[in-house]
Amino acid sequence: MRTAVKRAVQEVRVGEDGEIKGPPRYRRAHRLSKGSRMFVMQVGDALMLLPEDQALEKLSRRIRNALESQGVTVERALKNLPKVRRRLFDTLYGKR
Repeated sequence: MRTAVKRAVQEVRVGEDGEIKGPPRYRRAHRLSKGSRMFVMQVGDALMLLPEDQALEKLSRRIRNALESQGVTVERALKNLPKVRRRLFDTLYGKR
């Protein structure tokens, strides 16, 4: 985020046509305008809206290519992510 936003959470509504209109201060802070690309990411039960970021896109592509070169699909990697996180946590900080 380029500028500090005082309220980190704000309610928005889904319109009749399914569009979500972000608050003007967020659109200004992230330099979003009509046609700007956004990514929607599900994290647990939450949805995150992320403005397109060329560096993030390149990193995502590199990760996807690395996984595919090892015969691992993105879907399989995401499915196993909680187990891998737990194993890494246990290795770094000890078992609970």
